Amino acid sequence: MKRRDFLRMIGLTSVASGLSPFALQKALAEGLSGAAPKRLIVLSSCHGWTYDGWKMRPEGLSDNTAWETSLNSMSENQFSEALAPLFPHRQRLLALDGLSLATAELDLDGYRHQKGWIQAWTGNWAYFSGTELGAQSPSLDQFIASRIAASDKLPSIEISVNAGGPELGRPINHTGHGLPLPMESSPQKLWQRLFGPSQSPDPLQSLQGSVLDYARAEHKALANRLGAADRQKLEMHFDLLGGLSNRIETMSNLSCGDIPLVSTNDSFSDYDQAFDAFSELVATAFACDITRVASMSLGDMPSSHFGWGDITDDVHKGLAHEIYNNDDAHRAMTVYTAYHARQIARLVSLLESIPDTDGNSVMDNTLIIWGSELANGWHGYLNYCPVLIGGSWHFNTGRYMHWPHETPIQLLGPQGYTQTSGK
Repeated sequence: MKRRDFLRMIGLTSVASGLSPFALQKALAEGLSGAAPKRLIVLSSCHGWTYDGWKMRPEGLSDNTAWETSLNSMSENQFSEALAPLFPHRQRLLALDGLSLATAELDLDGYRHQKGWIQAWTGNWAYFSGTELGAQSPSLDQFIASRIAASDKLPSIEISVNAGGPELGRPINHTGHGLPLPMESSPQKLWQRLFGPSQSPDPLQSLQGSVLDYARAEHKALANRLGAADRQKLEMHFDLLGGLSNRIETMSNLSCGDIPLVSTNDSFSDYDQAFDAFSELVATAFACDITRVASMSLGDMPSSHFGWGDITDDVHKGLAHEIYNNDDAHRAMTVYTAYHARQIARLVSLLESIPDTDGNSVMDNTLIIWGSELANGWHGYLNYCPVLIGGSWHFNTGRYMHWPHETPIQLLGPQGYTQTSGK
């Protein structure tokens, strides 16, 4: 299938758009002139999906042809196990079956997890710094944030949900050529970043603007002694500081409704508790327009948390790596994906419960993208299965879409290299 046909089928308004930063910029920017802004949430989970536990095959539909079906016309027992928890929100879903993360296979050798999360969220090649991999382009969330963020608010928030798991959330957020952005793993610290300036202000905060004004006056006195290039660099530096000062002042004077309370005594060692605490903070930040872009990188949850602690306490090597060697491991990782789907369903319901300024809900003005750094825990890139939730102002949602693998790129599979890949 040609690219323009693929884009037309997923319901985009222009064949120049796609599942790319430029397409999503266009989709999210559509709301900037209205009463309520559009928002983006990126959710990235570890180890991909077990394809057989994720895919849906309504009767009579083939693996070898392109087709789509309405999720709204399907019953809950027709949903796959991995996606069944999202059945109540089926009218918001766009499930894409027929994609591959082929560019990661074509990237440098090794580092399959790392180059996977760089490729998945930046759409560009990784580079090797000599000690680790870095990104060459901004990640999707940062590209969108640079275009839809309010100048006096936080451009984005980056979260890592780590509670109790052996592996941390992946570093998926990049501003450009270099190492990733830091992520916040403490709900208490995120609360302080979002609401601290207005709810528990720093006594020295009011003096920061005066210090910046003094520094700018000193700069003006010095500017005539500098060359053009140095003057430009210094101006850029002060512009950034000025923007920061403006943001601090706005956040200090924030007036917002029901701000969630986060106990300083709570360690959030339970994975669900941590996920739900972060979800409430993101939802409130959206409702108060503190930020319009958030990402949650989901670290591993303990295997006991989703009912498989008697098999192994190592989700990565004990289960994800063994999906093609052990039926129990395959089953466990399907349950693992379904557990994340239940968490995401709770997030969607929370956003639906919050009224927005245009009379709709916050969820009605939010697009969620759920992806991963791999297609499966065996380090494969073949069946990459992202799900879009929301964005119905731009996307034709409530659909499951399938395309056969026809792209002539060889990808590593459990039986060796395939001759073709997905889109």
